Amino acid sequence: MAFLPFFSKKKPVDVEQQVTRRPDGSTTVSTSFNVPETTRPVNSDAVDALDAALGTLGGNVMHAMDPRRLISFDQGGPPVWSVGMVDVEGPTPYTLLVTYGFSHALSPESFREGVTHEYSLAVPKGLPLSPWADAFLRHQTRYILTQGADIRVNDCIPLRGVPMTRVPFQPEHHAMMPNSELIGVLCAEDPVLPTVQTPHGAIVIRRLLGIDGLELDRAETWSPAGLIEAFKTVNPLLLSDIGRTSFMKNPAFAAAVNARAADEGSSMDAALFDVAWTVDDAGRVRVELPQGQAAKRLLDGITGRVGFGRRLAAISMRSPPILFEPSATGVQPTRQGLVLGGDLSTGAAIGLVMALRGGERAVVLV
Repeated sequence: MAFLPFFSKKKPVDVEQQVTRRPDGSTTVSTSFNVPETTRPVNSDAVDALDAALGTLGGNVMHAMDPRRLISFDQGGPPVWSVGMVDVEGPTPYTLLVTYGFSHALSPESFREGVTHEYSLAVPKGLPLSPWADAFLRHQTRYILTQGADIRVNDCIPLRGVPMTRVPFQPEHHAMMPNSELIGVLCAEDPVLPTVQTPHGAIVIRRLLGIDGLELDRAETWSPAGLIEAFKTVNPLLLSDIGRTSFMKNPAFAAAVNARAADEGSSMDAALFDVAWTVDDAGRVRVELPQGQAAKRLLDGITGRVGFGRRLAAISMRSPPILFEPSATGVQPTRQGLVLGGDLSTGAAIGLVMALRGGERAVVLV
């Protein structure tokens, strides 16, 4: 991820919402607010250019608009002005969704200066879109603006085990949303609409693609860019099919991906793993090891980095990280992390790798 400049929050606009439940079971949400003196700026000719580009793909462009879109994000408004949607026909019909107003070209606010991209999501026809699909794009763009961490092409974003269909919503609403095995996201150049020319400059479209747990493991222990290339051989439109099975369960796909990983090693120098370490009273380092797929993930991460003489930071939720450093020697517990020196032929990581391969639950390193 790259970092965007943080913006300064202004005094938020007071917004009131009233929910009315009708006898037929439907729900109406009314939103009211006083229009601020300064509203969100929008270049209507840039909107027209993006509409025209989407229209060439499918004709009628629909907009999912937040009623608060007049309010700038730094005053409590939504992160984008709108999400445009168009149905694309063809051998594999789908709905393409694109944000409007993440870029400075479309929404020329000072804190968006230098931002030249929007985000897209494509969902196969026949799958539910509402309310999760446009909410997912808004959720991701909100995260970027509040955290200052951009999502770039070839980035991989784990969703911490939460399906992409549910991640925009509070946990109490998850059961009402479609379920999915897609718990991570890759970012790629949009395969059908990579760039849109506007009177205010070019807008680059970045496609967000949902991936499942096995695919996320492979991306984080090999290469997001490599996995995107592989996806294009089986999913050239980069559709987020929320009901699909993992491509890593396709023997031919998995064999091709794993062969490249074994040949190239990993480009990911840090990732989260189910591992933790402690030092006992005698000064011995004890590493608790995962089982099953989590063990394979850790083993793939180590062999893909340390096996190629590359550093790896194995981040843990339960202890400081384990830092595999080929240029170091021995076992060095520090406040910043556990440093394991050497490679996989002479280094301290050998015992850990052997324990993982043997299915052990813990190993003592000396």
